[in-house]
Amino acid sequence: MRILLIVLAFCLSTFATAAPLNKIVVFGDSLSDNGNLYEYMKQALPMSPPYYEGRFTNGPVWIELLTKMYYPDDAQAHLLDYAFGGAGVLEGSDDDEDDEDVLFTLRREVDSYLVSHQDKADESSLYVVWMGANNYLAVPDDADEAVYYTNLGIQHDLQRLVDKGAKHIMVVNLPDLGKTPAARDFESVELLTLLSKKHNAKLLENLNTFKQNNPGVQWLYFDVNQILDEMLTYPEHFGFTNITDTCYDEMLVEPSQKTILSMVSTVKSRVKGNVCEGYLFFDPVHPSEVAHQLMAQTTKDMLDAAGVTFE
Repeated sequence: MRILLIVLAFCLSTFATAAPLNKIVVFGDSLSDNGNLYEYMKQALPMSPPYYEGRFTNGPVWIELLTKMYYPDDAQAHLLDYAFGGAGVLEGSDDDEDDEDVLFTLRREVDSYLVSHQDKADESSLYVVWMGANNYLAVPDDADEAVYYTNLGIQHDLQRLVDKGAKHIMVVNLPDLGKTPAARDFESVELLTLLSKKHNAKLLENLNTFKQNNPGVQWLYFDVNQILDEMLTYPEHFGFTNITDTCYDEMLVEPSQKTILSMVSTVKSRVKGNVCEGYLFFDPVHPSEVAHQLMAQTTKDMLDAAGVTFE
């Protein structure tokens, strides 16, 4: 069953695309990483297999699948993926200094893009920002402070993209982290649900402000939280038979900014064969390949409805 676009995602602007776009640029974490951390870690993490060629799931990630829908023959030439597994938002500190808990940050990812593009954001690119989960999976002591600084960091980098010339920006909210297997492992279901809700509310509030202050930019909001809720409520409609467990075992680790990287380093198969068939979750925080495929298709439907085209 195709998820209803009117429920899942909507365009925050009546901005009409003047011309087709030609690239997708993504900033994010392991949910969008197409092998960047894997290469940085000299192909040691995430261990592949069971992870697929350096992705944090058992197949290509959603942003790769989305790009391939527009460019079936040369998707790699049209996707600039700056996402790194374990990345977070480091606001309120000196991001230029090494931090023992954060390898990569949103600010550094945007820096990398601008450095390689003459300090400009191409008007013919769609910029995708999906970040924040790792900040909350660290299970912070002060929920309000964590939400404030995480969204402030996202806000700052969105403004940087606008200032450098970006005209098409899609921001993705967070799924309910309290519904992931990791939340049960950490005994933090209620806290992670609260953090997710507060984050998404603040993110949407900030986007509405961006829309008012930057009417020449097309703002798109993709509601992943609603997608996960649909999958959990009607799993049989999407082919899922297990929405609570993971298809791979992992060693329980203490929550921190490096939680994801520590966790994936311990993943091992339970049984032989296609153990992920019917599973919503590949590991305690990452969706399976099928879930990524559903996200990609729903994103394309939303972009089509918003009038976004690619050449």
